[in-house]
Amino acid sequence: MANLFEQALDSGEPKRLLIFGAIAEAGSIGAAARNLGWSQPALSQHMTALEKDLGVTLFDRTPRGIRLTTAGQLASIRAAEVAASVTGLRGDLAKAFGLGGRNVRLAGFPSFVIGPLAAALGRLEADAGSDTPQHHSYEVAEAEPPEAMALLEDGAIDIAFLFHHEDETPPELPGHVTVDLGTDHLDLLVPERWNRAGQVRHLTDVVDLPWIMGCVRCRSTAERLCRRAGFEPRTRHITDNPGAIQSLVSNGLGVALLPRSARRYSQVAGIDSIVVAEAGARRVTAMIPDGLRTASEVEDLLNALRLGEGMTETSAAGGATSGPDADAVDPHQNAGDTAC
Repeated sequence: MANLFEQALDSGEPKRLLIFGAIAEAGSIGAAARNLGWSQPALSQHMTALEKDLGVTLFDRTPRGIRLTTAGQLASIRAAEVAASVTGLRGDLAKAFGLGGRNVRLAGFPSFVIGPLAAALGRLEADAGSDTPQHHSYEVAEAEPPEAMALLEDGAIDIAFLFHHEDETPPELPGHVTVDLGTDHLDLLVPERWNRAGQVRHLTDVVDLPWIMGCVRCRSTAERLCRRAGFEPRTRHITDNPGAIQSLVSNGLGVALLPRSARRYSQVAGIDSIVVAEAGARRVTAMIPDGLRTASEVEDLLNALRLGEGMTETSAAGGATSGPDADAVDPHQNAGDTAC
């Protein structure tokens, strides 16, 4: 028994069916020929062959064009389905492999990737129709700022998403431009049962408490802020997993400084998240080669990031969130292994 593809080939060439669909939509062979850039005799020959293959008459010629027969009306429906499938295939391939557009390689720190970047890329994917002539694709890799900078300098990526604390010198790279995406505040996390009286308001209020430190850069920032406040933090635990940091805090094993963005999409209960002015904030930026800054694929991505609330308190569009945990999706969601 012939399979589906063999049956389709036996019942008429698919390309001729698509040509018939164009004729049916245009209303005449002459109009379709003009739309397709073909000669009218060539289309007529294809239709004669198609009708012979199918064994039916698809349309009658009239002074005003063509009039579809009942068989032609059925064939036009199938022709539209075939056209939609072919167009859909092109769109799927373009989205998956960047065909017809540029493939943009991105690297960012994990809390940015899991939050605003994923949302922005999803927004671009939803907005791009299957008939989009050029659909840019994006590749994403997780990398902390130093590693992302190295990848960018080596040409392994096209855009690096970075952060630096407000008292640090902003990263620079010759031949690249930096686009500010907003602020990401550091909050002091304290076990709820340690702060029932609400007495913790400053870093100096936790001088004697054990500390839970994060990644190398975050630990360096926390230690610097504590020393500036006049004390040396007593580090008890070290992990670059915000979920683990929160679990340790919630179980009364120490206090920690954690970027607000790290709790935006996942939170652990039993924690007081305290805004302390001396902790400050970090700036989130995108570093882009000069030659790519005005490229449509870069503009599209930056605009998609501006449309979302993002992970930063002050978005690229200038908005502000209402509080440290205002945008959390699910307080019981597993924080996973995302780094800050």
